[in-house]
Amino acid sequence: MIDLIFVDQGVMGMGHVFGVIFMFVLAGIALVGAVFVGLIKMFKSAGKGGEADEEARMIQEIYNSMSRMEERVESLETILLEKERK
Repeated sequence: MIDLIFVDQGVMGMGHVFGVIFMFVLAGIALVGAVFVGLIKMFKSAGKGGEADEEARMIQEIYNSMSRMEERVESLETILLEKERK
């Protein structure tokens, strides 16, 4: 009777393992699909110079905004750490 309890727990544990493996497989499939879509978009927009310039400008603006945001977050962290010390 004790053996049956251990067998049941082992089967239940395997279900979680298969679930985790299944999630990783789905994530991998989604990642590969996203890469393919990105490559297709990149090849389609390669022939259009005006759109590529606009995209490059937008990416540069986003990068600059992220850099400023990083500086703000660092400033806020410094302020919070100074308040904790007092």
